[in-house]
Amino acid sequence: MSEITSKLKSIRWQHVMFILLMTLMVAGADSCKSTGKLSKKERKAQIENAKKQLQPIISGTSTLSYEEQKRVVGDVMGMNLNDPVVSDMIIQAQQKLKALLSEQIQAKAQKVDVARAALYDLLLNKDNKTADELEKELNVIKRQNLNDTEIDDLIARLEKKIQNMRAEGGGSGSLTLKAQLESAFTTIANSSKTGNLTQANATIQKTLPLFSSDDAPVLIIISRQGSTVDYDKPTTIKRYLNFLVDMKASKNDIDAIMTDANGKIKELDLINK
Repeated sequence: MSEITSKLKSIRWQHVMFILLMTLMVAGADSCKSTGKLSKKERKAQIENAKKQLQPIISGTSTLSYEEQKRVVGDVMGMNLNDPVVSDMIIQAQQKLKALLSEQIQAKAQKVDVARAALYDLLLNKDNKTADELEKELNVIKRQNLNDTEIDDLIARLEKKIQNMRAEGGGSGSLTLKAQLESAFTTIANSSKTGNLTQANATIQKTLPLFSSDDAPVLIIISRQGSTVDYDKPTTIKRYLNFLVDMKASKNDIDAIMTDANGKIKELDLINK
């Protein structure tokens, strides 16, 4: 009887030890997962995935933005895979991103240069564009979102110029400076011709505020051959308007109008008809 009891105790003890051993194995596996240790299979999968993420960046075929590519490289580095191939690819990817950043900086600098030149041209308005035409070209530049201090300042100056043009033109922005001047010149000459000096002088007083000053230079082209241009003796806008009264005729066409940042005419070029 005692022998049977002893065997039963032995069997129970073996069963208990088996259960205890299995429990420790499961606990050990859970502990391994909780501490972040990977199996060989999992580590291999992560290495392959890292290579797939880095390769488009290295080859320059990635469709991600610069910041997104930079984040991908950072994430792979944070995995600490300690794989020589991945480590080499990380270095290549970093070099590629450095070159990409340099290209982006150069591209932005070129856009800023082009926008700056365009804005200065619009401020001068040598083509005598209307306020609406100026605003249309300005909006194209603004949509680039260049985030450059100088460009922002030029944009503000051009917006002020457009606002002033509309205020002077009754808000429509449709009457160009060229049209206003041509109308004024014709009115002054015709009024003087018919003896209506009151109207001629009134038109002169209405026209002068379009200029930066009464002494704004007026240059008259008497001949042009290619790049060679001959000018008559320089005069001022006030003298030229009074000259129209004396001549009782407008014999010159407008060739170019240069305006300042406030939309005022700072120089006027005329050419013989």
